[in-house]
Amino acid sequence: MDWGDDYSMMVGDKKIKKSGKHVDPDFLQMFSFPLVKGNAATALKDNNSMIITESLATALFGKENPVGKNIRINNDFNVQVTAVMKDVPKNSTLQFDFLAPYEFNVSTNEFIADQKSNWGNNFLMTVVELKDGVSMDAFSKKIRNLNTEKDKTLKDAYMFVNPLSNWHLKSDYKEWVQIGGKYEYIKLFGIIGIFVLLIACINFMNLSTARSEKRAREVGIRKAIGSMRSQLIAQFLTETLLTSFLAFIVAMLIIPIVLPLLKDLGFENISLDLNNLKLTLGALAVALLTGLISGSYPALYLSSFMPVKVLKGLFKQGQGTVTFRRVLVVSQFAISIGLIISTVIVFQQINHAKERSIGYDTDNLIRISSSKDLVKNFDPLKAELLSSGYFESVAKSSGPLTAIWNSWGDFSWEGKDPNAQISIDVLMTEWDFEKTAGLKFKQGRPFSREFKTDSNAVILNEEALKMIRVINIVGVIDNMIIQDPFQPVSPMLIMFNAGSANNLIFIRLKKGASLKGALAAMQPIFDKYNPAFPFDYKFSDEDFQLKFNLEQQVGKLAGIFALLAVFISCLGLFGLAAFMAERRTKEIGIRKVLGASMVNLWTLLSREFIWLVMIGCVIASPIAYLLMNDWLQSYDYRINIKWWVFVIAAVMALVIALLTVSTQAVKAAIANPVKSLRSE
Repeated sequence: MDWGDDYSMMVGDKKIKKSGKHVDPDFLQMFSFPLVKGNAATALKDNNSMIITESLATALFGKENPVGKNIRINNDFNVQVTAVMKDVPKNSTLQFDFLAPYEFNVSTNEFIADQKSNWGNNFLMTVVELKDGVSMDAFSKKIRNLNTEKDKTLKDAYMFVNPLSNWHLKSDYKEWVQIGGKYEYIKLFGIIGIFVLLIACINFMNLSTARSEKRAREVGIRKAIGSMRSQLIAQFLTETLLTSFLAFIVAMLIIPIVLPLLKDLGFENISLDLNNLKLTLGALAVALLTGLISGSYPALYLSSFMPVKVLKGLFKQGQGTVTFRRVLVVSQFAISIGLIISTVIVFQQINHAKERSIGYDTDNLIRISSSKDLVKNFDPLKAELLSSGYFESVAKSSGPLTAIWNSWGDFSWEGKDPNAQISIDVLMTEWDFEKTAGLKFKQGRPFSREFKTDSNAVILNEEALKMIRVINIVGVIDNMIIQDPFQPVSPMLIMFNAGSANNLIFIRLKKGASLKGALAAMQPIFDKYNPAFPFDYKFSDEDFQLKFNLEQQVGKLAGIFALLAVFISCLGLFGLAAFMAERRTKEIGIRKVLGASMVNLWTLLSREFIWLVMIGCVIASPIAYLLMNDWLQSYDYRINIKWWVFVIAAVMALVIALLTVSTQAVKAAIANPVKSLRSE
């Protein structure tokens, strides 16, 4: 099958632009895209057949049965609808609105027909379904040298199969080796989620052990009347598990409300399916495991009380318990501070790439997909656009400024190693492209009509100039950031080729021109010269911003997790501060009577927590540095971690902790000592 493309589809006076794939008939047997009308075995047998989705059928034919009806494609060919399939799920790796026979593409596209025997061109993808029991590794070894055997000019370009299950989450390759993908982020946020749950568990342990005196007499009485320790452990664990189960029920009710608010973070196609038994039971298991972990230490601790001491009023918490509680507070703040540091570094890395010079000007630049009619009418189209007064320049191109559509390895030049397999990105264009794209020249000049030899000329970027020295080079431009803004720029060559520069049209608006007026002027011109296609356009700056989507989602999610971790930590700190203030009520009263100021009392109650948070900062900083430095290694274009990031995170944590503790410290400090000492 091919990689898919956009096509104009006309039925009567309706014309829409949709994406489709050309595939072999076996596609429907290999993939699970169910038909609602038509026969899967015969739907793609005829070259002029087509399968459309339900939504496309509704858009073109309304409530009529589309099977047997004709659709005009790109104002060139008529095809017949032979089947209707369910809409492709939005989270499917393969996305399309229609399927057409691959042989139709071969018979109507001269380039595709010519490339059928080219073993060095990846103009299509080949999908293989292996027999049960066949090893993918064994099959990969069998086909490894297939293309180099067929084409002796190919070097270091062996073949292997990649499981479909890896396409979405494990799609990153380097030097023919799978190095990761989005799956790394799933693991990352899974680990962060575990840490946030751990902070909640720590809070429960802390508050349960801190308030153990409240339940000491209950334990003493239960033991005195015959309760076994195992029974007490079971009782306390049951209480915790019940709390966790109730939290699980509340979470199930909250998730459907929260998910729509997270659509900008990659959750727009995710829903909570309670009919998915594995998912529901898995979530319940996590909730119950959280209850077991958080309730285990308090249950063991509370059940260990000696009834004689408790009932005589001699019970006091040991130093070991207090130390353990301090360790827990330090741990949860170390996690929170680590998340704050990580979030700051992620946003720094994103901004670092955004501020990188991209070598061209995306502002006021519009791109429009070309067509057969636009290629034929390009000169009058360009003339009318420029005469409208809204546009500065217009140019054709073989590809966009945000992706590489051509990368060739068959260039040669004087001094090139004959055994080297060097791939160079190629963009084909003609006159005025440099003005339209806003290229920045380091040396030389753009293509010019004044020089006849420019029809065979090229413009290089800086990376290509390092390799190529002897061809007809008329200019050298700054490196253009076309692909990944976090990675090095590949060598690129801009070739004058008017015949191949027919995929896209770029249009630059004049500075200060009204966008609304410009679009209003463009539409009738394009409708005139491109009658088969609906008027459709994209802004280059918006296209470029899409390159940061994944990193921005990661940054926002990391920020949410960090805020959540800090919030949960502060809840625990608030509870501990309240409990400590309650335990020391009489001490505070006596100190006030003896002349202690509010500042003295605030310091008394806050000092311990300040030290615990500072220790958490000291522990978190080196760990966060090592983890984030390792994460940054996946980017060739990256920041250096600055020392002040750790200072800011520490100051933030201290301020938040102080504000949390101060609410209880001030409340205790301003209380009337007469009331607290009256019972004495």
